[in-house]
Amino acid sequence: MDRVSIRVKEEGPITSIHMTSRLFGIPLFRVYAFFVDGLLVDTGFVHGRDGFLKVLDVLRPSAVVNTHHHEDHTGNNFWVTKKYGLIPLAHPKTSSYLKAPSQWMRLYRRVVWGTPEPSETAPVDSEIRTSRFRFLPIPTPGHSDDHLCLYEPDERWLFSGDLFIGEELRYLREDEDIYGVLDSLKRVAALPLKAMFCSFSGPINRPNQALDQKIDYLENLKDEIERGLEQGLSPQEIRRRLLGGGDRFRLVTAGQISKQNLINAFLRKHG
Repeated sequence: MDRVSIRVKEEGPITSIHMTSRLFGIPLFRVYAFFVDGLLVDTGFVHGRDGFLKVLDVLRPSAVVNTHHHEDHTGNNFWVTKKYGLIPLAHPKTSSYLKAPSQWMRLYRRVVWGTPEPSETAPVDSEIRTSRFRFLPIPTPGHSDDHLCLYEPDERWLFSGDLFIGEELRYLREDEDIYGVLDSLKRVAALPLKAMFCSFSGPINRPNQALDQKIDYLENLKDEIERGLEQGLSPQEIRRRLLGGGDRFRLVTAGQISKQNLINAFLRKHG
């Protein structure tokens, strides 16, 4: 039974590469990489290496950029460099994470995505040009401190990495800065957008509306959390009231991804 499924879809000049990790045939986590005019945005995860490289043999990338260092976005960096001679461009902070990925990856992440080989990146410039398009890297910290988005101002495209995810958020990584996420969402929501390409949800129509709804959701959630705090509720009681009792990812990820992390992230400024 296949451990990874890969689906490729062309939408105009943009090709989406949809990778889904599986365990005993059950879909677990998904991620998108994108290809446009020779530029590859992210390299997927290492368990899907063989299928991913077969796709690239057809697409023939001439440049690569990483939105951030997480292993489902940089997993095949080493192999892309080895096979095609391309060193991915990334935020200046990304390179330090990729020198030894095994040092910061937890067991479940190695099982789900695989452990990448150490790889190198080059600092991204203020602009990435292809033959037909130009992409402006926009620092968007929060999900990680090295996260960036790519904006094509003439086409009004946004490649949003893991900044957006979806209009509602119920789980959070323990190391995410939710206030940083909100600030970054507001930064890109101010851009005129025609299409957004999310690494989790794929192509998003009506992106400005989707971003505004995400911002409203998080700000309303923050207000409800602070209201619960004023009422003397514990963080666990606030989570059950606002997000429900189940917290399945907490068990799977040994607490790294959970509903409680989302509540706690908003409460950090309250000590």
